[in-house]
Amino acid sequence: MQHAALNFRPTILMVDDDEMLLSSVRRTLGSSFHIVTNSSAIAALDWLAKNFSTVDAVLADFMMPEMDGIEFLHRASEVAPAVPRILLSGNVSFLSLRDAINRGMVSRVLAKPVSPAILREALNDCISSPLPGAARHKVSALEVGDAIEKNHHSIVVQPRVSAKDFSIVGGEVLSRFSCLQQRFTLEDIIGASEDHPVMNQMTSNVLYLLEDAADTLQAKLGSFARISVNCSPYSLANMDFVQFLMQRVIDFRRRHIELEFEITEHNPKVLSAAFIRNASFLKEQGVQLLIDDFGTGNNSIQLLRHNFYTGIKLDRGLVSRMMTETLDNSFVEWTVQIAHKLGLCVIAEGVEDLTVAKRLQKYGVDEMQGYYFSRPEIPENLLMNSVAGIATS
Repeated sequence: MQHAALNFRPTILMVDDDEMLLSSVRRTLGSSFHIVTNSSAIAALDWLAKNFSTVDAVLADFMMPEMDGIEFLHRASEVAPAVPRILLSGNVSFLSLRDAINRGMVSRVLAKPVSPAILREALNDCISSPLPGAARHKVSALEVGDAIEKNHHSIVVQPRVSAKDFSIVGGEVLSRFSCLQQRFTLEDIIGASEDHPVMNQMTSNVLYLLEDAADTLQAKLGSFARISVNCSPYSLANMDFVQFLMQRVIDFRRRHIELEFEITEHNPKVLSAAFIRNASFLKEQGVQLLIDDFGTGNNSIQLLRHNFYTGIKLDRGLVSRMMTETLDNSFVEWTVQIAHKLGLCVIAEGVEDLTVAKRLQKYGVDEMQGYYFSRPEIPENLLMNSVAGIATS
């Protein structure tokens, strides 16, 4: 184990069986970081258990003799859950990326050989985006990750309809946690995960579950249905994960399903340079990005300045209050007008009765979603006839 004098440089634990690489990293990045290196994964875990409070990031190679990098980072996440983790691999295959996301809960995956400049940038990005946000919640991010690994994570789908005639145009995929939701609210579970690598694990698992249900959804929602998936700005700030999402978009397009991603507006990362860069990339690839929970945070108007969003989803609380609160009613009407002038689609969530639906029709909302049309259901139980019946009633 190599040690350096204590100073104010961030401390990085790097584990690799290539001593020459370890020496090179210490030499090239030593002025910026306090690099602690070890060629033994087992010894590194022992050191991390004793010193985790002083570590700012963990960096590990994928191919190591005692255990692979994914297993090492998984164990590191149990020892130091708040410390960001980076995986190095000479073969960043789909399988290793999937395992890294689901098991190692990594912040970044870097392909070897990696230049000092890229490694320095990755370390700085990880350190500037710490993971301890889950500590303020009753449920921990590690519990969420454990539930996913034990197959206690499932999906339901709530249909979206055209505001013009209530015909089905798509649906939103929502997460459910059978065991955790017996003790915690879904909001607590999502909140504990939102700024943690487990959110990547959750989103990727949603997409795998969605893939398993693709044929059923196509039969229920029709060909070329638009299916929206919630995606944290934390995840979209990571280009490795964005590339993974892009591959899933391509795979679903082959099955005549168009994936859309809903981005919550209250997360401050929606204003970060990394998020804006990656969101612009997705827009260039023809991917639809929606601002979710519009009207609940401080970023609503500022987000409309970016041209990579294709639509907004009015917050369900805003929609429910518009019939009794003059301010909320005026805000909904004004938002629809502004959004349409900007070329954005407007979707209203939380529509629970015909009176609200008619008001939203009057204001020119494009699509609606809510219990009036259908509750969220597992794909096999979607009763689309009941939704279609509303259109003719």
